[in-house]
Amino acid sequence: MKRLIISFFIIMLLAVPVLASSYTLPGTDPIEKYKHHNNIGIRGELTIDLNVTLINTAPFPKFVMINPRYDFKIYRNGYNEYMYGVRNNEGTTIHYINDFSANTLNYHLGFWIRPYETVVVNFQITDNTSYLLNLADYKSLCGGGQITNLTFINGSVVNGKVNVDETLSNPICDVFYPQIINTPQVVDITSILPLIDGYVKILKYSGVVNLKLINVPDESNEFWSLFGISLPVIFSGAAHYDFKPNYTMTYNEYMEKFVQEYRGINIHPERREKPPESLTANMFSLTGNLLTGISTPTLTHSEEKTANFMDYPIWIFWLGKNVDIKYHVSWNNEEKVSLSEGEKEKVWIILDRGNFERR
Repeated sequence: MKRLIISFFIIMLLAVPVLASSYTLPGTDPIEKYKHHNNIGIRGELTIDLNVTLINTAPFPKFVMINPRYDFKIYRNGYNEYMYGVRNNEGTTIHYINDFSANTLNYHLGFWIRPYETVVVNFQITDNTSYLLNLADYKSLCGGGQITNLTFINGSVVNGKVNVDETLSNPICDVFYPQIINTPQVVDITSILPLIDGYVKILKYSGVVNLKLINVPDESNEFWSLFGISLPVIFSGAAHYDFKPNYTMTYNEYMEKFVQEYRGINIHPERREKPPESLTANMFSLTGNLLTGISTPTLTHSEEKTANFMDYPIWIFWLGKNVDIKYHVSWNNEEKVSLSEGEKEKVWIILDRGNFERR
């Protein structure tokens, strides 16, 4: 009887299916599913919700055309003037317009604004049509020497494929530091209208910007990504505030203090000697750019140049799955500040303090 029971359990164990799977990591193979991830598996999706107040100072009506990248809703007459888009499974955005006669002209989308009328328009980039940021790849002196494919059995990693750079000779090729993987995009809402029309003016605007950072799916939850991310969008001339989560440091602090201290550069310059030319021949030359392509400020003792350099928040994340960065923006005529004649408007960024984040 005991032998029969033991034999039964052995047969049951052998009958348990082995679930094996494998997938190619993003950035190493142009597969459709991960085409918007960078080479450490990060994708950035941007959404914006903005209320803009406009006035038509002309004695005749104006038709204001809208960038169809944004959904919009006109806050008047029962809010029945609106358009929104939905991205289908093929990645194509389908737009739905509530009132074609009121919100189209010459096949362009927009809205009419009556003589001397003030109107509030809501502009949105939503989850349905989120803007995908072009995130930079992580770069190192190791070239492409990284994991490119993983094989799972019953949810656990059993082996993987590692790309080998045959041109490298040394056993140690680099030391890691968190690189910034994006460059802020500057949006200047208030400057375009005066260039194309002298009657339609923006009185004020305010809204919320949200950046969702998504890490590539990891069945074993063993692979984390460490990187820096900057403010995704800067609205020229506007106030930026209420950052959630708190930022880790500013761009100036990152460039002038964090990177140098983290990498041990120029901490004890008197102890450092210039290495032989043969040891540095194959290394990156020093330029005014980060490895991610972001221009860095030239260090100078000139107070005027330092004061004019635009500083903005940087977050350092140790990311497992997802994290959201959210902040508010606002602008009105009273907040418009010119530093001096001929200079650009000041960008107001209200900063608070945060810490290193593991997410």
